[in-house]
Amino acid sequence: RARLERALTHLKAAFLLQPDDLATGTAVSQILVASGRVSEAEKVIAQLLERAPDQRALNYMYAQILTKLGRGDESKTYLERAVHLDPTFGPAILQLVDIYQKENEWGKAAEVLQPLVADDPSNLDLQRQQAFYWLRAGEPEKARAIFRMLVDADPKDLRALFYLAESLADLEQYDEAEKIFRSLLEKDARDADVLASFGLAQIGQRKLDEAETTFRQILALEDAPENLRVLARTQLAYIHGQRAEYDAAVAMAREVLVFRDRPNGQAVNIALDAFRRQKKYREALEMLAPLVEKFPSDPLVNARQVEMLVRAGEKEKARAAAATQVKFGTRNTTAAAEAYIQAADHASAIALLTDALKNKADDLDLDFALGAAYERSGDHASAEKVFLRILEKHPDHAATLNYLGYMWADDGVNLDRAAEMLKKAVSQEPRNGAYIDSLGWVYFRRGELDLAEKYLTDATRLLPRDATVHAHLGDVFASRGDLLRALSLYRQALGFEPEPKEEETLRTKIADLEKQTQAAEKR
Repeated sequence: RARLERALTHLKAAFLLQPDDLATGTAVSQILVASGRVSEAEKVIAQLLERAPDQRALNYMYAQILTKLGRGDESKTYLERAVHLDPTFGPAILQLVDIYQKENEWGKAAEVLQPLVADDPSNLDLQRQQAFYWLRAGEPEKARAIFRMLVDADPKDLRALFYLAESLADLEQYDEAEKIFRSLLEKDARDADVLASFGLAQIGQRKLDEAETTFRQILALEDAPENLRVLARTQLAYIHGQRAEYDAAVAMAREVLVFRDRPNGQAVNIALDAFRRQKKYREALEMLAPLVEKFPSDPLVNARQVEMLVRAGEKEKARAAAATQVKFGTRNTTAAAEAYIQAADHASAIALLTDALKNKADDLDLDFALGAAYERSGDHASAEKVFLRILEKHPDHAATLNYLGYMWADDGVNLDRAAEMLKKAVSQEPRNGAYIDSLGWVYFRRGELDLAEKYLTDATRLLPRDATVHAHLGDVFASRGDLLRALSLYRQALGFEPEPKEEETLRTKIADLEKQTQAAEKR
């Protein structure tokens, strides 16, 4: 150790004389880390990075040192830079993937693995890992392609087969998915993972009785993991709610309102929906009270309290609760504003966002939420002003391009400009079903039915359970006189739980088309 210290003394002196000598600086930092003086090593590497920010090894080494210092959240930037400099730098990629998983950035995890997959196509484990990330990222088509290849390569790969079924279910290819789930359950009827995914697929098909049986099977398993037991109870609560068995839905949801010291958002919403439908706002507030006390900064729980206070006529208490949420930042502020909108108090939502912008005039998310609040209140002129103001500062902001373009299309104004804006948004996010739907809708409003059908058909594939998208495509076929296809799409849309106003419009369209088809049959 004494000789190591002498070496370090000479190396430090050399580095002081030649601060651009990366090899010497790196040696100094390595010795400091090896001797437990990590803070000193961090300063040396930081100095080196200022002089040579594009050195792969330095960025990776700095990320390791930050992690050792308990500043792992800062390491992502340097790992990303190292991978950008060398897309096949395995150690940095794998560490970055771990970070992306913890942050639920599954798409990024899948993308960063691609160079390794391409570099070693025989590594099936790596491909399986990437496919799993695509599945969790909401890219079931990409996941399905990889999992199908893995199953073709090894039909006994049961995990790949399981995830292939999940991919198929996400794509609403339920018949094939169900065959796989059943084949897996024939091999092991007690596989809780398979039962959970099978139950969710059954709910997706509205097979509520079968789904209930499946989820109760999970609860009957003594060794079922706790997270799947919570999932089963949450889905059973949902099933009760769908059957209008509101007391049972609330009772089941109450059992799982909190999981791993965090609110179970779906269970909370299921219980509140049951209270809302019965107009039991006081009971809803009583249920929320301990959650608000335990999680004072949670945006979902506290936003729902604001909504229920408004519905209960407690507007002053709602205002105070919303004002408290503003102190926790933009996310909580926009959630509170959305709660006002859900309770049809648009004026309070607009006032809340306007006040918040006085202190954060350049906050893009607050400004966007304000524009959306104006639009949903029916004040399209004010919404347009806000969105145009955003685009002056952020001309490529895809969400604003989409929102304003869709609003204009819906109003039948500025259609050419709306089309250009929506093309721009889609070019940025070519797999965003909402943006593609908007572009299809503006083509419909311009009378370009072929283009409208093309984009709206693509949108239904990307958003297979979206009521608005299916209704839009139905409008295209209705305009062409293809009443049976239009009627089929309207009925599908009605089964996807549309908003109340949209549901009323769909029922009217369905009734009109049924009369027209009956009249045509009589002729």
